[in-house]
Amino acid sequence: MARAKLKPNQFEQNRESLVAKRQELLDSYRRDVAAGSEQQDDGIQDLADKAASSYSKELNFSLSDVERETLMLVEDALRRLENNTYGQCTNCGQSINEKRLKAVPWTRYCLDCQELEEQGLL
Repeated sequence: MARAKLKPNQFEQNRESLVAKRQELLDSYRRDVAAGSEQQDDGIQDLADKAASSYSKELNFSLSDVERETLMLVEDALRRLENNTYGQCTNCGQSINEKRLKAVPWTRYCLDCQELEEQGLL
């Protein structure tokens, strides 16, 4: 008995990009945690060294905030793929341009709604 050919998911390449981005973000998070735990106060640092170390830790954590937000967007996009709502603007429901999805596969909005979001109107 021959199997019927399944139509490939039109967003499979986007799914692969999202999974790769999720892994990249998780790897980065693990590196940040490891680097933060390695930067311990050895008791002999002078005030300038402590300030530089503190600034470095703060910078790592602020970068982690951006990465954490991106990870949440990636996870949300993967859920939309599972729910067959991926590729639709979460605000207006219109289709998101294919080039936009390829450039930013975790995007939630079409261009018009993204502009509204950036202006604080959403």
